[in-house]
Amino acid sequence: MPYDLRVVRTANWLEAATNPITREEIDRLIQSDPELDWSSSDYVEMKQEGGISRFYMIAWNGMSCFWWYEDQIRCASPNEQQVAKLIGIAEKLKAKLVGDDGERYTFSRSLFGKLKIKIVRP
Repeated sequence: MPYDLRVVRTANWLEAATNPITREEIDRLIQSDPELDWSSSDYVEMKQEGGISRFYMIAWNGMSCFWWYEDQIRCASPNEQQVAKLIGIAEKLKAKLVGDDGERYTFSRSLFGKLKIKIVRP
């Protein structure tokens, strides 16, 4: 089973609906970032009230790896580069990148000024 990371505005990703990331915000993000685009063919189907809905993937440099689902951006089992991109996306959206277990992913600077991924456990 994949381990998901989510861009949300709440401390707990299960509460993302209380301060959602909207489709309009994602559209603006994609318009402002030449590395991002909506996929025209890749999607995730999610069960919702009244049936199943299709949520198209967000492609990063031509590879579909993220998707917006109702109130958050998700990525299943991301690699280190995808985690870094998601941290940047979260910063642009004034949000947080959190894992399934509530840990938060951020950037920190090494002693020599290099950015690295920092994981803060709850």
